[in-house]
Amino acid sequence: MRLYRCYPRVPGARKGRPGHWSYLPSPQLHGRWDNADLYESWYFSRSAVGAVAESFYGKRQWIPEVFLSPAGDPRAIAEFEFPDREAGLLDLDDAATLLRLGLRPSHVVIPNLRLTQGIARDLFDEESADHVGMSWWSSQLPSETSVLIWGSDGLPPAGLRLIGIQSLSVEHPAVVEAASKLYRLLG
Repeated sequence: MRLYRCYPRVPGARKGRPGHWSYLPSPQLHGRWDNADLYESWYFSRSAVGAVAESFYGKRQWIPEVFLSPAGDPRAIAEFEFPDREAGLLDLDDAATLLRLGLRPSHVVIPNLRLTQGIARDLFDEESADHVGMSWWSSQLPSETSVLIWGSDGLPPAGLRLIGIQSLSVEHPAVVEAASKLYRLLG
C-alpha cells in the first residue's frame, strides 16, 4: 500500500534527525492516538491529498510561506510503500470492527485527546499482537484515510520503504486539490 507523510524538510538532514522524513519528535503527546510510554506514533495518509489536508488544515489561506519550514526550506511530502497487510491495520472505519471493539464512530473522530488516547492505549494493549497499527477516516477530509503504525526505538516501521520526496508549494497538485476540498484560498 502507498502511504504519505508531510514534514518540514531540511536538505542534508541525517536519518532520525529534525528535517529528515524519519524524524519523530519525542515525546509525542499531542496527537490523537499518542501514548509515548507504549509506542511511537507514525502517522500517514493513504493519499497525498489526505496528508496535505491533515497537515495544513489549520491555515485559512495557503500562501507560499505556509509551505516553508522554519528554516525557509520547502516543506515536503514523502511517499512510501508499506507491505500490503490490510489485515495488519485495525480498520476503525469498519462497522463490524467498531461493534466488536464497543466503539462508536464519534469516539474515533472526536477531538478529545483524553478519550482518543485512552482508546488507543486499550487498542494497543489488546490488538498489537495481531495488528501493526490502525486506520480511520480523516477528520479533515472524511473521504481520505489516515493511518497510524505503531513503532519503537526511534526507527521507521519495519517494511516501510521510501519511494520519493517532493517539495510542496501552492502549485503542487495535492496542495491544489486539498485546498479545493477544504475551501482554502491559495496564493
